[in-house]
Amino acid sequence: MFIGRKEELKQLESIYSSDHSNLIVLYGREGIGKTALALNFSEKKKYSYYQSVMVSENEQGKRLEELFASSLDLNTDAEPVQDSEKKVLIIDEFHYAMNAQLMAALLKIIGNEDKYGKYMILLLSSSINWVENSMILEYKEFSKAITGIIKIKELSFADTVSWFPKASASDCVVIRALLGGIPKYMRLWQENRRIRENMLNLFFSADSVLKNEAEYQLKLELRELGAYNTILTALASGRIKLNDIYEYTGFNRAKISVYIKNLIEMDIVEKIYSINVRNSENTKKGLYRIKDNFINFYYAYVFPNVSKIETGDGRAVYNECVVPDFDRFMRTAFADVCREYLDIMSKYRKLGKNYNEWHYWFGKNGILDVVGMDQEENMLVATCVYSDKKTDVDQYEEMKKLIGQAGIRPSKLCIFSKSGFTPELQKEAKYDSVMIVSLSDF
Repeated sequence: MFIGRKEELKQLESIYSSDHSNLIVLYGREGIGKTALALNFSEKKKYSYYQSVMVSENEQGKRLEELFASSLDLNTDAEPVQDSEKKVLIIDEFHYAMNAQLMAALLKIIGNEDKYGKYMILLLSSSINWVENSMILEYKEFSKAITGIIKIKELSFADTVSWFPKASASDCVVIRALLGGIPKYMRLWQENRRIRENMLNLFFSADSVLKNEAEYQLKLELRELGAYNTILTALASGRIKLNDIYEYTGFNRAKISVYIKNLIEMDIVEKIYSINVRNSENTKKGLYRIKDNFINFYYAYVFPNVSKIETGDGRAVYNECVVPDFDRFMRTAFADVCREYLDIMSKYRKLGKNYNEWHYWFGKNGILDVVGMDQEENMLVATCVYSDKKTDVDQYEEMKKLIGQAGIRPSKLCIFSKSGFTPELQKEAKYDSVMIVSLSDF
């Protein structure tokens, strides 16, 4: 099953249709769907595929020779290729195979179209840090030949809904909050099981498939795993200020900053910037959060309780740690889904104005989950309530209080609610022209 990636496929097809050979880098975290995208794109084309592995340079050379022998002849006396159809060559996890031999061969292919024909070479890598920070520095001359670099990101909420057609919108919000739109993990989810059963099966039993997955992902690129584990545990528990992380970990601030910088470069953590407002004295600054939903869930509930899970007490962990805290955990993930919903509505001109920038505001007394802005700086403000209880007038009043503290004068107000709205709030929202959206409306 192949879901989503319409923009990426369109981009690849556009490059493929060009008159010359191309060298493209596709990169993104392991399990994000790079291979599936490359193979889906190449499905009706002539293509060759090579999976690089961690072996000695000598062994890698032998394997590459077999690849080139089976896909094309690089001998100087070979006859020119008569086939005008552009071929595709996919080298997966190419950072394992990068050496002088491979670079020379690839440059030879794309630089001699008359002899070898036209090629679109797709170089895939799961090492975000290496591609973004080391590749060009290590291979400057080779990098000059790269036509394009495309970063593959997690699937959207809309893609999650398409992936699980039998699941409710509410269930899809939870699935995305747990698995982060990562196809590798989404394939493990059993749609015929309840949320609780899937969570216990994937995270909270001694033989859970994903119980150690987050640490495995970090080990691929990071040393000093213990330090990163500690920082991520602090962030997942809600300690998002540098000083809070310092107090929790005991590391000095300079060390924390270096580690967080590395996590940001891996797309695991992000620095949070509130939208600029009039009353900046009420704004919290210097905040961080785990942006990778899967990593966030793991370090919030699995990693701190791994001993209990290993000894068969995973159900107790779920009941005592996850259930009471889940609404708090879900707020950020729910807000991300609401932001995506508003972005789609704006693009289809359903919000009155074309809001094309999306932010948030972190105040000293609370959070405005979504702040949209158009080119004339008109603002939309939304609050997102994830609770089994209906959203009431008190929460609307709290939202207006925060807007006043921020000094924002919004053109439009929106309230999102997991469980709907009380009759009193529905009446007041209608009177004030506030847009209210429940998950059932998704």
